[in-house]
Amino acid sequence: MNKGDIFDCLPKGPDPTFHLVHRSPSWDHFAVDAPSRGDEHFSVSGELLSGSGPAGDHGGHFHDWQFLTVLVRETGSFIGYQHFGIPPYLPAQFSLFELELHDPATWRADGNRPSVTVDLHVRPSGAPDGSPHRLEITGTVLLNDLPGARIRAALGFLVPMPVHAPDPPGPTVAVRPSEVGRVSQETVLLGTPVLSAYGRLTSPVLIPRDVPGLGAAPNGSVPDLALTEVVRQASLLCARLTCGLHPRRSTTTALSVRRRGSMIAGAALDCTAVPGRLGVDEHGYPRVPMVLTIHQNGRAVVEATSEVHQDF
Repeated sequence: MNKGDIFDCLPKGPDPTFHLVHRSPSWDHFAVDAPSRGDEHFSVSGELLSGSGPAGDHGGHFHDWQFLTVLVRETGSFIGYQHFGIPPYLPAQFSLFELELHDPATWRADGNRPSVTVDLHVRPSGAPDGSPHRLEITGTVLLNDLPGARIRAALGFLVPMPVHAPDPPGPTVAVRPSEVGRVSQETVLLGTPVLSAYGRLTSPVLIPRDVPGLGAAPNGSVPDLALTEVVRQASLLCARLTCGLHPRRSTTTALSVRRRGSMIAGAALDCTAVPGRLGVDEHGYPRVPMVLTIHQNGRAVVEATSEVHQDF
């Protein structure tokens, strides 16, 4: 039994529109008008703008997987409020986001608008009192009906806590968009890096104020999309400077981002990336693994791993 829900809370305007369909394995909780306490299945479908990225950035060699970060977070929060009884005044925030692309050739941008279908399994992860204030999400992605990616995420719904802002960062110069696989300067989130003799890259993080999806006002929470984008950009920049991979023809084919602490915009952030050994995949494409950490005020607030793949 399907219940068609037209999804209406993803970004509008130039961004793609997606539709959500609820495929519940059990409708017992609807009969008594109660929140679900078990697995719920959903399907999200739509079309992408070819090669587009955050804030309308475009022109990439690959379709930009960052739309999945927004889709999973916005869909997950909508599902939490609508189907799991989570109070709508609790903001959603990733504590975990993992993405594994299948064949990177499936993600090459060819100028056409690819169709996308994301199947999601969502389950509550009970707090001590049994309340579903955390959702575990797994999903599979089809791109033009071909297997595209696997997703795993944990979405927490937390009471906002006031925090004291550390001193603001000093002036820094952003790297060029081409060095992090972007076109628009406003979507660059990394400042000029320092590279050690051992290949360790450290770069200041630049959180803009007014860029949709990536920006935040001073003392505000750093968006989930900005965190995954910092990890993506730092991975490409480190792969370029230490291994010679070309950012425009590269993409991160595996990503795991774990939030370890709270952080706020307007205070100094830095990202460190350490490359592994450069190798090739089964098709002969160069790839390199990365270990990354984002720090604020001397604390590790995000830990991540990634793998950068370059196309020929």
